[in-house]
Amino acid sequence: MKISLDRIQEIYGESAIYEIKDHLDDVLNNMQYLVSKGFKDVYFILQTNPYIFLYDEKTFKRKANDLFNKLGVEYIEKLEEDFSLWGDMNDWW
Repeated sequence: MKISLDRIQEIYGESAIYEIKDHLDDVLNNMQYLVSKGFKDVYFILQTNPYIFLYDEKTFKRKANDLFNKLGVEYIEKLEEDFSLWGDMNDWW
């Protein structure tokens, strides 16, 4: 599978593509972190919530782990069923 930049641009605008490009190392590291946690559809997560991947690696891990802890043991299943839950990462500092 590959990332559909066209889809990201269609939903979030051209500026989102430039942001991803400017933070490419963080985006890739954050994608890899989700893969290491067992997520299989990381490309879709990126396409539907690109801005959460722009956090630096340390902030992303903290926010992701806070979300996982909030959702409990079955966090992968819950996040796969309801992708809107990823938006909670934007709400926490």
